[in-house]
Amino acid sequence: MWGVEFSEESTATFVQGALEQQNAGPSVTYIANEGALRQTGVEGVYTISFVFENGESLEIAITKKTTDYNYHFPGSEVENQLLYAKFNGNSLDLKESAIAIQPHKEENKLHVITNMHTVNAGDFNGTLTRIPLLKEM
Repeated sequence: MWGVEFSEESTATFVQGALEQQNAGPSVTYIANEGALRQTGVEGVYTISFVFENGESLEIAITKKTTDYNYHFPGSEVENQLLYAKFNGNSLDLKESAIAIQPHKEENKLHVITNMHTVNAGDFNGTLTRIPLLKEM
């Protein structure tokens, strides 16, 4: 379904890339330190989590319903959806947003491209690479 195989938990530290938070005061760049896409206990629901070099974190929840790489907020019941995002544990009030999750078979990892817009924290844009697919903890 994802185009890559499950990886070992230890590969979460291989993540590379950055997110830029804009339009909520000064622009801030967050450099990825670790991250992963994980199964949850709910059928078709996954979380993508990142920890950045400065210790801050981002969690994104999605539903995987089709083989399409794109996830939208708000979305429809028949397509892949971006359900919610939390920055440092605080829910982001999402406006129309999208992320793409692309498989890179040669490294057995995923790339995540974010274009998230919020009411309360500005925009989060960037590309994070070498993200492993991990089984539920």
